[in-house]
Amino acid sequence: MSNTNKPLSGFQKRKKNLEKLLKEKELLRKVPKMDSFFASSRSNNLNVLVSNDCSEDNQPERVSEKEKSPQNLISENIITQNERSISDDPAKWVLDDATIEYLVLNGVKQNMDIDFSSSKRQYADTTRFLSLSLFSRKLPNGEIQPRPWLIFSKTKGTVFCAPCKLFKKSGSLSNDEGYNDWKNAGQRMKEHENSDDHRSACAKLLARKNAGGRIDERLVLQMEEEIKYWHEVLRRVVAVVRSLSARGLPFRGSEEKFGLRNSGNYIMSLELLAEFDPFLNIHIKRYGNKGSGTTSYLSSKVCDEIIDIMAKKVISTIVTEIRQAKYFSISIDSTPDISHVDQLSFIVRYVSKEGCPIERFIRFIPNCSHKAKDMATIVLQTLKNYDLDIANCRGQSYDNASNMSGAYSGLQARIKEVNSLAVFVPCSAHSLNLVGSCAAESCEAAISFFSNLQALYNFFSISTHRWGLLVSKLKPNSTVLKSLSQTRWSAQGDACKSLCISWIEIMEALKIIANDMSEKPSTRFEASGLLNCFGSLEMCFLTLMWNDVLERFNKVSKSLQSVDIGLGTVVELYHSLVTYLEGIREDGIFDIYESRAIELSGEQNYTYDLKRKPKRKVQFDEVKRNDTELSGRNRFRVTTYKVIIDRLITELQRRGTAYEKLSNKFDFLTKLNILNTQEVCEGAFNLKDFYPGDLDENIKNECLHLQAHLLSTEATKEKKMSSLELYKFILENGFIDIYPNIGISLRMLLSTPVSNCSAERSFSALKRIKNYLRSNTEEKRLTSLAVLYIESEVMQAVDYSEVIRSFAEQKARRVKIC
Repeated sequence: MSNTNKPLSGFQKRKKNLEKLLKEKELLRKVPKMDSFFASSRSNNLNVLVSNDCSEDNQPERVSEKEKSPQNLISENIITQNERSISDDPAKWVLDDATIEYLVLNGVKQNMDIDFSSSKRQYADTTRFLSLSLFSRKLPNGEIQPRPWLIFSKTKGTVFCAPCKLFKKSGSLSNDEGYNDWKNAGQRMKEHENSDDHRSACAKLLARKNAGGRIDERLVLQMEEEIKYWHEVLRRVVAVVRSLSARGLPFRGSEEKFGLRNSGNYIMSLELLAEFDPFLNIHIKRYGNKGSGTTSYLSSKVCDEIIDIMAKKVISTIVTEIRQAKYFSISIDSTPDISHVDQLSFIVRYVSKEGCPIERFIRFIPNCSHKAKDMATIVLQTLKNYDLDIANCRGQSYDNASNMSGAYSGLQARIKEVNSLAVFVPCSAHSLNLVGSCAAESCEAAISFFSNLQALYNFFSISTHRWGLLVSKLKPNSTVLKSLSQTRWSAQGDACKSLCISWIEIMEALKIIANDMSEKPSTRFEASGLLNCFGSLEMCFLTLMWNDVLERFNKVSKSLQSVDIGLGTVVELYHSLVTYLEGIREDGIFDIYESRAIELSGEQNYTYDLKRKPKRKVQFDEVKRNDTELSGRNRFRVTTYKVIIDRLITELQRRGTAYEKLSNKFDFLTKLNILNTQEVCEGAFNLKDFYPGDLDENIKNECLHLQAHLLSTEATKEKKMSSLELYKFILENGFIDIYPNIGISLRMLLSTPVSNCSAERSFSALKRIKNYLRSNTEEKRLTSLAVLYIESEVMQAVDYSEVIRSFAEQKARRVKIC
């Protein structure tokens, strides 16, 4: 006998629950719910909210949360073209209610901007195509009136009348094939637009657009009021998000509730805006702190979604500009963030339509290996993700690390294996820093100088008492001591400048501390050591010399960090530094530095002259020789001064060859007005041979023509123009169609970066966005905030309505019914 009370198994329970759920869904599907759509209208609510009377007691009662849910009103009202698969081609329209509703609400596209080659029709005597003039008509008074109802079909090569096709009127402009008798098109259009069928179709289309002529008038009006209400809420949210992200400010606080002091900048900005905005004030009072389950669009989740949407739109705009520019270059660099995650900054450089080179930040790539093979894979994959063709890459710029700049297995070599035209240009600013670093380590005296300079700063900065004493001795508006830096040589220049300007005051402060018996013996001993060190003639000489050299280096370094700088300018600046150093290497300049150092330090003798000279005992089998001993002055000039200058010159010349090699290929373009015909032709042929897929044989004739034009114009006859000035000259005068090969050459040159300073600047944004208080920021949010902060100029051009529409489409829960 079976046991009827035996418990059900797990599978049987799940099966029973599933059957129960299916029955409930079937029952709910059959229950009509039209009454929920006919709640009281929101028009009065919205008018009251935006009025001056903000009293909450005067507001009419709103409908329930389920009735007013914006997911069911805003989002479901937005039917995207992708969801309905509605084509811009009228020949592909499937004429059902959904298609007609979408085209009525969103309008039709006339396809006037596409190629009309498919409209070709062969007649007995000639071949005709669709003319753009057919999309407008001339009135008897001479005015031109467009024909918004006329649409071109690329697949059929014919035209259709949109209202007649939608409402299935008879005629050649509304059938399946369309109209393409271009010989008689003008007369046929006049007959059609004056026909009764066409007029009735247009009237029916206008009536369909007007909610007053619809059966579901109340429903449409209610939905429009809901859309308008939530659109106004989202406009304010988007404005706050844009303002905070453009300045790199944090959004969240420790609490996410209105009315609290630690609610964060996002809530604070909404509260501040609500003080002067009655609409937002009432909305926050009603829905601000209701918690989950209540739609308010003020939560941090909605904020994150809007940040992500805005970042995608900024990146989409940048990628579109890159594709339009065709040629681009890349620059990458990495740094660890506050949470010790290595972040790789990806920068793309291209030339805008206005002719200006632009460098844009694309994204941060976390946890990227430092191996060249892995980085090459990431670079190629990133370009592929954004649909950018590596074949259009014309340059790459990184720092001088071996894994990046290695000629055989570095990143630049691996990119060249894929695209040989992606020329590597080492960062010019970083190379200049390395020149200074090599010179600072060229001799013992130079190493000792910078070491003692840092020790001097540490001595005063470690104690507030000593620092206050130093500041009291300085003259008004004098610069205080500065610390050195391993990466920025502008810091070395500032440190040398502060010491050079305030030399006497600093020495006096050291003397006071060294002679102050109330100080600790170790402090007095350290001050005495620094005083003896900096009181020497050699140290004062090096301070004056390094101050002048680093001041020139800093000026050049700042110029090299500009986005607009070109290769030719880099070569000129490097040459100018070499010429400057060769000039100060002369003995006459050494004498000037020596006299200035004697006057400033008060010392007449070099330290070597004050030392006791050791004498070597001559052995019994050795002949005594009269060796000439160098004086302290000559010894310092030969072993220190000229060694430093020679190292600077040598390093500048060695590192400058990398820029000269590429600059020589394009150099003739900026010297057309001073070169002869043979030199211009040779330069044009060499450039064409280097870029055979981008330039053709006509570049020679274009260069000769442009040369003649420049020589015939007084304004440009003797003027030397940079590559950027020449390209803007061609664009502004409308010569780009006359000299297309020259325009392509200049675009490739201008898109080639000479430094990766934009990547370095993105690290500053990284440190601001992901600091110690926000160390747990997710990678997706970090990249989105970095894009909005770094490319705030592009973000400001993003329209509010586009962001809100994308947000609504993202929130849509519409299910397509087959």
